[in-house]
Amino acid sequence: MVVRANDLRRDGWLAALAAVALLATTFLPFINLHTGVEMTSFEAVQNAEEIGLLSDFGNPKAAVAWYGIPILTVVVVLLQMIGRWAIAGLVAILLGVLAIVGSVLTYRTAGQDPLAGWFLTIGLGAVVVYFGARIDLFRTDVNSIQPW
Repeated sequence: MVVRANDLRRDGWLAALAAVALLATTFLPFINLHTGVEMTSFEAVQNAEEIGLLSDFGNPKAAVAWYGIPILTVVVVLLQMIGRWAIAGLVAILLGVLAIVGSVLTYRTAGQDPLAGWFLTIGLGAVVVYFGARIDLFRTDVNSIQPW
C-alpha cells in the first residue's frame, strides 16, 4: 500500500493539536473534594503524593510521570514540525496512554467526584492514541510514501 505524505502530515498535525488540547485539559478542574475545593490534575497528584495515597499503586514517586505530560506534548509538536512522523506517533501514543492511566489513578487515589477536566483528559488521551497510531510508519502494509 502506498501512503501519501500529506495524509501523514494531516494526521500528525491532528495528533499534535489533540496533544495540546490534552495538555490544556490537565489544567481544568479535575476533582471536587467534599470540602468544595476544586483541584487541577497537577494539584490532585501533588496532594495525593504528599499525604501518601499513592503508596497503594507502587512507588509513590511514580507521580512524577504525570509532570511529563507538558514535556511529551512539546516533543510531539516539535517532532511533527521537523517531519519525524513515526517518532511523533510513538510519543503521542505514550502521551495518550500516560494521560488515561494517570487520570484513572488520580481519580482512584482521590476518591472524590470527577469534574469536566477528568473526563476531557481521558477522552483526549484516547484521541491522541488514535492519531498517534495512524501516523505510525512501521506498518507492514506500507511499501512507499508518495511525496504529495
